[in-house]
Amino acid sequence: MTHGSARNRGRKLNHKNILAVGDILHRLLSEPTVSVPDAARLLGVGKSTVYAAAKSGDVPAVRVGNRVRIPSRWVRQVLELQTNPADTDTL
Repeated sequence: MTHGSARNRGRKLNHKNILAVGDILHRLLSEPTVSVPDAARLLGVGKSTVYAAAKSGDVPAVRVGNRVRIPSRWVRQVLELQTNPADTDTL
């Protein structure tokens, strides 16, 4: 995956964006899975890139009905944000 979608590239860092990223990081650290939009924002890519990578198997995904969720542990590993020794296990 490449860094920075066209939509995110020009985004200025402001209080609202910092709070949004903080909320996403909280979900990443406290929930077993995150949404595709959250994963995309954290990884610096577009939602369609994450959906395509999940479909091809490049990104692990959990499908429940029509929803696609990305394992938080995988995102933390990619971002090197391991929070406990159990997170070093291979997915």
